[in-house]
Amino acid sequence: MRTTYEKDLEKGRILVCGISENASIKERIKNIYTAEKIAEGVVLCEQTNEAFGTQQNEAIESGVVNEKFTQVQESIHNSLVSVRRAGRYFFKNETELSTLLRLNKDIPKAYAEWKALANETFSTIQSHDTIQAKLSLANLTPELIGKVKDELVQMDQLKLDAEKEDGEAQQATVRKMELFNQFMAYCSDLKECLNLFYEGDARQKLEEVGIVVK
Repeated sequence: MRTTYEKDLEKGRILVCGISENASIKERIKNIYTAEKIAEGVVLCEQTNEAFGTQQNEAIESGVVNEKFTQVQESIHNSLVSVRRAGRYFFKNETELSTLLRLNKDIPKAYAEWKALANETFSTIQSHDTIQAKLSLANLTPELIGKVKDELVQMDQLKLDAEKEDGEAQQATVRKMELFNQFMAYCSDLKECLNLFYEGDARQKLEEVGIVVK
């Protein structure tokens, strides 16, 4: 479904292209809208249309990368929660191991602190045979821990990729809106110009090529 922006862009395209391809209209308004000025409108229309496509592609790419980052982060987080739940069960009477796993510390919400806790937790598990043996009883095997460690290695790059794609998507949106506003201003002025030359029944000439001037 088209957005309001896309509908307005299409109306503008019909207006500009309709005039650029109609010799009689161009001849009638040439004292104000020269051939060069009309050509500028066609180029601006093409640039705006291209910017819409670029912005859409950047938004899709940003969504894909952010989804990948979110999936990996959620996978690590779920494993961290499971490990801490099992750790509290197995080591409730073992202060040293509980401290090693930092089980009395809440999981931080901020990314850097969250990642540091996750990295420390899973590194501790890998370096401690007793912890590994107990957690394996709850299906938190060394293989699973190793997989989580690999995901942690990916996290920072995935975050950088997501931020980069977000930035590019934002830039594409700004560029799209700048061109769109310029094109709409051009179309508005062109319609005002047409109003000077086409009044009453004469407007049917415009309507014949799909141009509506209000």
